[in-house]
Amino acid sequence: MNFLSRMIVMLKRIWRFGYSKAHAIFSQITPEPVKNIKIKIISWRERKMVVQNQEVLRNILQEKQIGNGYRTIIVFPPSLDWNVQLFQRPQQMALALAKQGALVFYIQPKPDHKKQPFQLVRKRLYLCHVHVDTFQILSNPLIYLLTWNSRYASQFIHPRILYDYVDDINAFFGDHQKHVKGHQYLLQKANYILATARKLVDEVYLLRPDVIFSPNGVEYEQFARAARKEFSSAPSDMQAILSKSNPVIGYYGALARWFDYDLLKRVATLRPDYQFVLIGPDYDGTVKLSGILNIKNIYWLGVKPYEELPQYLQYFDVATIPFIVNDITHATSPLKLFEYMAGEKPIVITPMKESMQYSGVLIGENSEQFAQKLDLALKMRENGTYLNLLRQTALENTWVRRAEEILSVIETNH
Repeated sequence: MNFLSRMIVMLKRIWRFGYSKAHAIFSQITPEPVKNIKIKIISWRERKMVVQNQEVLRNILQEKQIGNGYRTIIVFPPSLDWNVQLFQRPQQMALALAKQGALVFYIQPKPDHKKQPFQLVRKRLYLCHVHVDTFQILSNPLIYLLTWNSRYASQFIHPRILYDYVDDINAFFGDHQKHVKGHQYLLQKANYILATARKLVDEVYLLRPDVIFSPNGVEYEQFARAARKEFSSAPSDMQAILSKSNPVIGYYGALARWFDYDLLKRVATLRPDYQFVLIGPDYDGTVKLSGILNIKNIYWLGVKPYEELPQYLQYFDVATIPFIVNDITHATSPLKLFEYMAGEKPIVITPMKESMQYSGVLIGENSEQFAQKLDLALKMRENGTYLNLLRQTALENTWVRRAEEILSVIETNH
């Protein structure tokens, strides 16, 4: 269907449904040159639900006032499911921004009409089971976008874009060319841009000198429970491991192609008396292919809920991030790094540039050196000066601190 045909269809819909409904259709036009215009038309049933949910949204907004009930409104278009296996940066950022006074709407990837359209999960934070078009009643909204969901910019009316550049583009699964196009579009159109690693900042600085360095952070009080030893007993699936009374070397997070399975296998062989515990999903099927489960002192405990991680962390003697070193991991800001620090666990990593910026980490460049650094880390478990360094670094890198920095920039420049 050519552009003229599309316009005829739209004019017919204007005549049929009236201006207010047709306005929502026009507002979905991709903000690019005419030759690239794309129009997404949703079903009549979906449109009816959109209109109903817009009334609910208006009532929520009327209950609150800017300057009193909230500082600003931020909409998170669909990205990650709120209850995904790994609680990641978008969810953490939504929580922290709401805690610091923003009114946040986090839209789930798929509308679910069987659920309450706007579920209040924290003060000022709504989990939204609605179609994105519901938010077309907002004029000039602030929206939070990532490299791979840039297409949602076209479904808001004159949006102000907060682009969170969280990883090297090659780290994302899916259509690489679409990711590149989305990244370039957001670099040009975003009102505010965040980058989680110094390598990413350097990459975009010439085009966007206003880029804000914003690494990942930590929900400090949640993970400091491990440092305070608040848990009276170990998780049931760790008790048999702990009964051997050997040091526990831990890792939690995604297990994927960037995890250095070969390094860990060699280290586990070099240190047969150490117990290596891995927690997290087999993100891309590499765990079983790696052969790591054939090593007798390596244990994979599977996926654990986010809220249970501090309990597991308490029973680690040393925490690790054994990633393959490449352009992707040099530009990675691991969420777990500051969580390990809040739990006051000695940390051993491979030499990734972003993570190496923090003086509390020990660095192993190969299997022999990694094993030696584990030995050293075990000796530092009771080193008060070292543990205080970890604690202070964690406190300087909380999610709340990240959110306040972002809100301050937005308020200064709006």
